[in-house]
Amino acid sequence: MNITANRLELLSAAQDAEKVAPAHSALDVLRCTCLSTENGKLTVASGNLELALERRIPAEIAEEGRVVIEAGLLSSMLRLMDSDSVTIEQKENHRATVTGGKTSYGIAVLDAADYPRLEIPFPEDTVSVTGIPAMAKRTVFAVAEEDNRPVMKCVHLIFSGDGLRAVGSDGFRIAAARGDSEATGSVDMLVPASSLEKLAQLIGNKDTLKVGTTGKNIVFLKEDFLFSARLMEGEYFDADQLMGRVKTVFTILTDTDLLKRALTSVYTLTGEQNRFSITFSGARLNMRCESEYGASEVGMDVVPLSGNPTGMYWYNPAKLLECLRAQSGTLMLELAQNGAIILRTDELVCLQMATREPKPIVIRQKEVKPKAEPKPKAEAKGKTKKKKDAALPAAA
Repeated sequence: MNITANRLELLSAAQDAEKVAPAHSALDVLRCTCLSTENGKLTVASGNLELALERRIPAEIAEEGRVVIEAGLLSSMLRLMDSDSVTIEQKENHRATVTGGKTSYGIAVLDAADYPRLEIPFPEDTVSVTGIPAMAKRTVFAVAEEDNRPVMKCVHLIFSGDGLRAVGSDGFRIAAARGDSEATGSVDMLVPASSLEKLAQLIGNKDTLKVGTTGKNIVFLKEDFLFSARLMEGEYFDADQLMGRVKTVFTILTDTDLLKRALTSVYTLTGEQNRFSITFSGARLNMRCESEYGASEVGMDVVPLSGNPTGMYWYNPAKLLECLRAQSGTLMLELAQNGAIILRTDELVCLQMATREPKPIVIRQKEVKPKAEPKPKAEAKGKTKKKKDAALPAAA
């Protein structure tokens, strides 16, 4: 293989490949980027058996071929060069040179035949979608982390006549986000949250992608960019039906940023023991946090819309703060009969269950052991004998 390409274009593709390639893997080849020449262009590929990325860039191809280079190493070399173009030439005995301007690297490469490159088929039917990063931000945080519930580690993508929606849940809270209203269809799928998060790191919020499915995979593509993720099989709960059954006790109106800042200031006092509560009283909302370090409390004015805002309720402050960080603008806060709290904005609805009242804070003081009384020092035998001799009368 012998190719010459624009250094900045290759650096961009190599950095994307590095984001997808696993930093730690039992297979060394998976931590690499595969460079190959196809149809007069250079294809930069990486993957981890669950997802795959391909970027295609223009290149001058002196000799066809494939070369596999450690992903982080390739990005670092290209970043340190200051030339406009870079040449990569594969030598014998699994060696290659990367040259740009006055800089040249001689590196070891892996056998290209060992690279498990995933094929990315082109879907027959596709839908145009924008705003993937924003939608991922509003849902990925809410998915489960436990490996024993693989379905709950996914984001549920729903294409309907109203556009694209996404739902993430860990069984304790639900985050339902609106996506592109123009992305209409009649299909839903389960995409692993880690794969959707990787895709969000590779594209901009205004980028338009074509989306389609090919059997067990979902494919996102645009010009010279292909990203494929393996879909999860299983049944997902109906978030709309579940939220429709929630009976609201009262509703208030506030600002997301104000509520977020108030919760952040109270949350600074959390420790191993936490008691976090929200108290509603008319047009006033108070948050209080107690821990072994002390207590903090903050209040703010809100606008009551319906019902009579009263009572004290207990929540997990860390999870509640994650919901608020994914929202912005005017916030409608609803409280259900079972204490569940619903946070609504134009783009995202979060439902979080209340918790039981935590145990009282126990201040553990260090046990101070009394100091042992020092033992009397024994007098030296010689000194004792001298004292006795001094007490005898002198001889006549």
